[in-house]
Amino acid sequence: MNETQEQEKKVPRWAFALVGAILLLVLLSVIYAGFMSGRISSDADADALGGLPEKTEDGVIFHAWNWSFDAIRAKLPELAEAGFKSVQTSPVQPNKEPLTDGSQWWILYQPTGFGIGSSQLGTREQFRQLCEEAEKHGISIIVDVVANHMGNAGGGELAHQPAKNVDPELLANPDFWHEAKGVLDWNARGQVTQWGIGLPDLNTANEALQDKVIAFLNDAVALGADGFRFDAAKHIELPDDRTPSNFWPRVLGSLEGKDRLFLYGEVLQGGADRYPSYAEFLHLTASRYGEAVRHAVGFGGAPDVALAEDFKASGVDPSKLVTWVESHDTYANDSEESTAMTDAQLKLGWAIVASRAGSNPLFFNRPAGGGKFAARIGEPGSELWLDPDVAALNRFHNAMAGEGERLMALGPDVLLIERGEKGAVLLNAGASAAEVEAETALPSGSYKSKSSGGGTFSVTSGKLAGSLAPGAIAVLQR
Repeated sequence: MNETQEQEKKVPRWAFALVGAILLLVLLSVIYAGFMSGRISSDADADALGGLPEKTEDGVIFHAWNWSFDAIRAKLPELAEAGFKSVQTSPVQPNKEPLTDGSQWWILYQPTGFGIGSSQLGTREQFRQLCEEAEKHGISIIVDVVANHMGNAGGGELAHQPAKNVDPELLANPDFWHEAKGVLDWNARGQVTQWGIGLPDLNTANEALQDKVIAFLNDAVALGADGFRFDAAKHIELPDDRTPSNFWPRVLGSLEGKDRLFLYGEVLQGGADRYPSYAEFLHLTASRYGEAVRHAVGFGGAPDVALAEDFKASGVDPSKLVTWVESHDTYANDSEESTAMTDAQLKLGWAIVASRAGSNPLFFNRPAGGGKFAARIGEPGSELWLDPDVAALNRFHNAMAGEGERLMALGPDVLLIERGEKGAVLLNAGASAAEVEAETALPSGSYKSKSSGGGTFSVTSGKLAGSLAPGAIAVLQR
């Protein structure tokens, strides 16, 4: 008997087959685990993966308000896992004072020039590293841009005078500045675009100034930026204003790789906003819709979910809108329009904003800790974005890209948002459980909610039925 025959005698052939089968099962388990965690990606099945869409406009935006570049970079894996396609930074430009107190967040909106690197947020190299790492996770980086004004020299009469440490090339050229006075009548378009908003106003019609903006934006693109949010966009002229400017067509038309960039402007609705005209050039903030959503979920009164059906966007197509429950202004400004909202109300509002078709939802990250400004500038904010219901809604939004929508208010407390035949979200903003019965396009079957407390619903012959606890959100998908 040779050595091989001796081994075969000691180990039966069926044992080898069993070991092989076990190894195959282990291998398949590892592959499946990687697939379900999103480490193995497939654009074809974002629903099963919880994966991120390819296009920025098909996903949801995380506003990393006041976060440093390194703080964002450290959280990129978790942000991707939570279903956020893009991250919006605070302004990356150098600013007039190196302050870190969170209550002085407005310092980030008082730049000294057009460059990349902030004493609060990080260096140019740290920004590059953030963009490089974000690309590995399929996350887009959107940069907040201040192009309308510079930092001021102080309060009172100094508010519309530039700070002494503003870029000397800007300071030395009087053609780069508008008259040093503030808006008195917000319905007067000329004042809105030519006078200041408590800050020294730049002459954005000047092409030499525009060239500085263009160089700054293209530098950010070269470092990996995937889009821009333009602060105070309403205060930058349009080509057909009485005092016109070619800022928007010239600056945006000069961007490298413009077709892949996500561009939106802060055009707060009201006064002389010329809202639809800005939509010809870039996406727009939907400030009135945010207010409607807050009221819809019961902030400031009894819930009335039907208030959230109309985007209130002056006829602008939803695909051109950036929607939110709250913004950094509604949270942080002295008016405190949304500061008192509870986490439960924020989640209900996010259920509306994130599940709708067309628009680009933005999740504002509040500061961490107790109090309005507990966190210092540069630190990560609260962890509400890690809530499993928020993640379920993000993944729902990603999976429903391209699907139509149907909204149905089932009384003042319960809203059904259906997306084609692929899924639906229900929310109960009331204080009592709700029995749901509604027509649906979902195929017959049983649907267990992907959110934490949504329960199970059934669909029979085009009828959706189930029970929804007070304050609960149900995320249903095929």
